Amino acid sequence: MTIIDVHTHIFPDNLAEKAMKSLSHGELTYYGNGTLSSLLSFMKEDGVDFSINQPVATKPEQVKSINRKVVEWNKLHINFISFGALHPELSKEELDDEVEFLALNGVKGVKLHPEYQNFYPDDPKMTEIYEKCNKYGLFIFFHAGKDISFKTVHGTPKRFAEVAKIKNLRIILAHMGGYKMWDEVGNTLVGLMNVYFDTSFCSELENHQMKELIFAHSPYHILFGSDFPWERAINMIKKIKSLDLGYSIEELIFYKNTRWLFDL
Repeated sequence: MTIIDVHTHIFPDNLAEKAMKSLSHGELTYYGNGTLSSLLSFMKEDGVDFSINQPVATKPEQVKSINRKVVEWNKLHINFISFGALHPELSKEELDDEVEFLALNGVKGVKLHPEYQNFYPDDPKMTEIYEKCNKYGLFIFFHAGKDISFKTVHGTPKRFAEVAKIKNLRIILAHMGGYKMWDEVGNTLVGLMNVYFDTSFCSELENHQMKELIFAHSPYHILFGSDFPWERAINMIKKIKSLDLGYSIEELIFYKNTRWLFDL
């Protein structure tokens, strides 16, 4: 079966070692060395056919260089693409320039991280980013729920439910809608049809609850993701298969939904 991994992270070769050490805080296990070549190697080993990178700009001044690298990467490989990066503290002019640059270069969407970028998803200051992405048809991929590196939780399911009220905005929420907040996901996000969940870093989610969330929200709105290099794709593949969803539902999650959504 084809496998598309919608949630991976890589870094430029000259920055990867430093980035991995910084992001792991000396405690979090990771696989490989954070480079594109490392991802491609693990893809082959784990049986992944196509991967999507989700870059996070922790500072506004990083956005431009990340996006230029994204466009460079996207031109070089047939089994890999990258989303772009934005930051809540970009000026209006910078935001306009970056979103237009991404759209003109065929980038499918952008990644935002409420904890690393210190914002609440439903804060009115975020409206301009959402409207700009909406205008150009860009998806917004959010880290959702808790993050093991932070004590705060900015991206709660309740706040994302408010964002989902924006007409035509297409949202992807990592970690089945909210890492370690899955009861709230079930109460607030299930059934919102402009919201998609990915399966990344959800090995600890109880099988019965994960299966319930998939069918309650809709198997057509679930995307396979691993969160590599923090989790290997093969581990999440085994997790999905252990749910006994049936072959046709597995096809939707492993590749059909993502292929259709991003016109791959």
